[in-house]
Amino acid sequence: METFKLILGILLFSIVALIAYGVLRTYVLDKIKVNKWIILIIALAVFIVPTLLWPTMPSYVARYIIPGIFVILFLWFMDLSGFLKHYDKPQDKSYNQYNKSNNTVIKPKAKPNRVKKKK
Repeated sequence: METFKLILGILLFSIVALIAYGVLRTYVLDKIKVNKWIILIIALAVFIVPTLLWPTMPSYVARYIIPGIFVILFLWFMDLSGFLKHYDKPQDKSYNQYNKSNNTVIKPKAKPNRVKKKK
């Protein structure tokens, strides 16, 4: 039963972290322009430094808050690097070319002077 609670806690934490990242990305993170490497350094600092500076931290901080902030910052780094945008597009190049060719219609140019020359 203890293992089930642990797995359920990890699953709920993952869902909450992904929802929080989605909301933050929509309203806040897209508006902030910052270097991706700064975000990665901050994420690593958030992951490592609190355990060194605050060894007697409460368990909820060590289990949920610090990893949550790290996950959000790391997902932001991946989004800035372009790792998450790669999966939004279809992989097949012919699929993209097929759709583009169907959307464009080539019409012949009207040439009114030809009629005058033949008479």
